[in-house]
Amino acid sequence: MQKYLNVLLFLMLSNFGIPIVSTIAADGTKASLTLKRSAHPTSMKLIEPGVFDVPLVLSKSLEPRRSEFRQNVIDAQKKLRAFAKSNAWEQLTDKPLIKRVEVYDTKDGWDNRLRQFYPKEAPKVIPKTFSAAIEKDIFFAVSPDVYLKNYPDGKDEPRAFEKLITHELAHRLHVRICKGDESKMGPIWFWEGFAVYAADQLNYNRPNLSEREIWNIVDAKERGSYRKYNVVFRHFLKKTDSLSDYVSRAGKPDFMQWLKKESKEG
Repeated sequence: MQKYLNVLLFLMLSNFGIPIVSTIAADGTKASLTLKRSAHPTSMKLIEPGVFDVPLVLSKSLEPRRSEFRQNVIDAQKKLRAFAKSNAWEQLTDKPLIKRVEVYDTKDGWDNRLRQFYPKEAPKVIPKTFSAAIEKDIFFAVSPDVYLKNYPDGKDEPRAFEKLITHELAHRLHVRICKGDESKMGPIWFWEGFAVYAADQLNYNRPNLSEREIWNIVDAKERGSYRKYNVVFRHFLKKTDSLSDYVSRAGKPDFMQWLKKESKEG
């Protein structure tokens, strides 16, 4: 799976107004169907530099909230554009990071959509907290209500759904910074920490981690807490000249050695 796959939630494709030739049923089997083409515009319009009116596809139950979701997507792009500009990456957001947004009103629907992208790799049981992703230029997520229900860390987050979108867009920005080479995005705590930092997520009640706890997270091979990734990312950021330098170092083979050296000197 691509590195920026740090999902969180989504719905059944049969509730969407997009033309699909096949999808995955709830039990994982293929089911053929044809859906009516949406009456809503599907073209991409530039609103302002780095911000686009991305085509939006919603489940039927979410259709009354279309203007809300459209604004969420616009605000998320503005947030990322400002972040990119503050770090001299502005030009990397000149072209759209996504070409379509899909919002699902059930977790099962989102899981099925993920399995459609990864029919072999996706696990049979997808973690409850997985709520959003970008694949093939499509951002897909569960609704804000499902997101907050299934991801407790986000329940007290202001503008949580907007930040969720920004987080996923930040992964795409990171890929562009690395000129398309995902192997240079660094270890999992780093590229997830980068997206959390860019989205300004999980800054309330940040845990106080000891040096040992920080290094346990750095050395871990499995996914961990995004809240802790935020702390670890910021911890080492303080030891660099700039975020740009930090991101560049993360893609080098000696990144771990550099971290240890800076920790001893700090």
